[in-house]
This record gives sequence, C-alpha cells and structure tokens, in this order.
Amino acid sequence: MVGLAQQGMMREEFYRKLESYFDRELIGDLNVAFPSPENVVFYSWDAGDFSGDGNYDLACVVRNRAEKGKRLWVYLFVDVDGFLTQIAAKEYRFIELPLEVGVVVRYGVCYITEKLEQFNWRITGFRFDGIALIKTSEFHTHRLGSFTQEQTINYVTLQRNERWTTTRSGNLELERKCGIVPLYPRGVTLSHGYQRRAHLTSVDYVVRGAYYWQGPEDCSLTIGGAYDSAFVYLSLVVRDDQVVTGYCDTCAADRIELWFDLYQGDSSVPSLAVRRTKRSYIIRQRPDAPLIGLGLHLGDFAGKPPTVKLLVSDSSMLTRLRLKSLADVAIYGELQSDGYAVRIRIPWLLLAAELAPPHSRPSVLGFLAQVTDIDNEFRPEEATVFANAMYQSGVVASEGEMIAMPPGEQFGTVEYVHADAIVEQLRRRGF
Repeated sequence: MVGLAQQGMMREEFYRKLESYFDRELIGDLNVAFPSPENVVFYSWDAGDFSGDGNYDLACVVRNRAEKGKRLWVYLFVDVDGFLTQIAAKEYRFIELPLEVGVVVRYGVCYITEKLEQFNWRITGFRFDGIALIKTSEFHTHRLGSFTQEQTINYVTLQRNERWTTTRSGNLELERKCGIVPLYPRGVTLSHGYQRRAHLTSVDYVVRGAYYWQGPEDCSLTIGGAYDSAFVYLSLVVRDDQVVTGYCDTCAADRIELWFDLYQGDSSVPSLAVRRTKRSYIIRQRPDAPLIGLGLHLGDFAGKPPTVKLLVSDSSMLTRLRLKSLADVAIYGELQSDGYAVRIRIPWLLLAAELAPPHSRPSVLGFLAQVTDIDNEFRPEEATVFANAMYQSGVVASEGEMIAMPPGEQFGTVEYVHADAIVEQLRRRGF
C-alpha cells in the first residue's frame, strides 16, 4: 500500500475521487489546468472551503512527468460563480519522496506542508478572500546547535509562538509567545491583506494578576507603529472597562511601561530568544545590552496631561544626549468609550542612534509594553498587568518585538490573483 501511495494517481482516478465533493461539470473545469492526462500525477489533495463562501475549494499536489528534477506543483482552485477557477500554482521541491509535500484544508485555511531538509519542516497557511491569496500563518521547525525550535507566526493577528527544546532530551527550555509590531515608514498605506496592528487578547499575556482578570473587555491591548528618520511613533489602544487615573502622582492608577532592548544579534539567528556564542547557542536570560524604558502616567484625559519618565537598566545610559532627547518625547492620551488610547513619539537618539533608519532589511528590536490595570483604586493589590508578550520576569528572551520594515516591504505575503488581468485591461485602454 505504501508503494502505491508513493506512485500517486493518474488524472482519471483523481477525478473519480473528486466526485464525492464536486459535480462533474466542475471537475471538467480542471482540464484547463491539466490538459495532458498522461503527463500529470496527483499525490496529496484535499477539498474544503478556504475562500469563505461556504463552497468546496480544492488543493492538490501535482508532478509533471515532462519536467526533470524533484519538482512539484501545488494547485489551488476555488469555486467562482459555479466554476472551479485556478487561483495559484506554487512550485515546491522534494528531497526523497513526493509525499514530502502535502495539503490539507481546515478551519477555512489551506495548509501546505513541505520538508526543507532533514528535521526541518514548514507548514504555511493560505486563505483566499476574493481578491488575494493571503498567507495567514507559518509553522517552522529548525535545529540550531543543541536546540530544536518550533515557531508559528500568525500574520493575521501579528503574533509569534516559539518553543525551544533540547534536542537530545526533549526538555522544554523556553516557551515564548509575543505580539509582533511592524513599524512602517510614516505615511505609508498598506496594501490589501496586510496587517498593521497586533491585537492581543489572550490570558497568556496577563503576566500578573490573572485571578482578577475578567477577559479582554477588562484589559487587552492593540499596538501599531511607524517611524521616520528622527522618531518612532507608537499607538497603543487599551481596552479597559474601568479606567482609573488617580488623584495624585503617587495614587494607584492605570499606567503603561515601555521597554526597549538595544541588543542587536546575529542576523543568521532566527530569534531574539537565542544568542550565538563562539561554540554554540544559548537562551538569553539576562540582557546582553542595556534596556531603555519609559514610564507613562496617563493624566486625567482632561486638564491634567500625561507625563513620561525615563527608566534605564544601567545608570551609565543616562548620558547627556539621551537626557536631552527626552524633551522631544511627545505623548497624547484620549479617553474612549471602552478604554483609552495613547500615542507617543520617541526619538531614535533616546534609544540608540545606530538603530535609526535607513534600513536595508527588516530590523528586529526587543520591545515590551506592560499595561497596569487598576479597577479599584482602594485595592491596588488587585492590579492586573497585561503585556505584549508572555513575559517571564528575569528572562529577557521572553520579551516581545517590533520590526522596522524598509521602504517598499511589508510584513507577510499577499498574492493578488487578478493583478495580471487588471494590468492587461488597463494597458488595452491606454494606461
């Protein structure tokens, strides 16, 4: 049976299996993509809805006998107005067997599995929204030194999950979950399908006071950002059912702390959680570079403006230039019906001049935002601390991150299915 599975299916047999999901007229639409039945062999396939219209779509892995080498194609078809229409044909390579590339449709997403090399696999999720094929997530396994990394990036919610285990023993060394804040050049409008803000609502981000946390409406966080040659601009929207501003500077009140990790690691290391040494790799426990922080007091959203205080992990960071640049920090707070919003402008000089643009490639910076939520000012011990990461005190590797994107680049992958047809129509009309 294994040998038969490795041989794949010819077109006629494949079409017979599809009759449980599609009418014969729809199956006949596939002849446009596969006109020569003697040249194509079908391996993995699945039918399900990954376009959100309630109808079956199709994903299949195909090998063309006329092509040399270990090349496979993943075809994606969606039901458009009663026709099975091809929206993508993606090229993949296998190492030993064609079965190393597979497809499955689950929960409205088409997942494509591929073997990159021994012990390294990747699973990529795609969803079609009628305009574009959007990469929703990517799971990746990777061996690095004595560690094995399992990483999932969600491009819709802008979150990263990592598990670092010791390869030999399987012992869990670090579990990291954090939001990803992409920073784009100021004024840039993102193309359709890309996300700008990380929406964080999970209890995993409650780093203290989980017993008192009542859910996302009690305290949750949305973060976005931008940059120019002089400043970083951050927007934090806090959902809070009970905003407490306090009557004095020392009274219990809602507040925010922002911490920036100035460590710039080796670009070949796939995570901020790990540092490269001369012989191997280690999980980062203590900071490998100074930390710069800002403590934000919200004011009262009326006559009393918000204030900011400089925080540092090392007193040597209190340089004259950094203290001078603190005067250029600007902060604005706004009370909303379900919480509040804070916008802050931070000079690159306050962080580190070498981090300032221009950037030739995405530049990752460790970043931790902590929201202290006070629901009862007379019971400050019942505070909840909600962060942009599943932060473990004393373990810098568990921090969140922001990514400064170079001009012209966007975080994620979106393929516009009808772009070529639109361009051709515009050319015919003289544009």
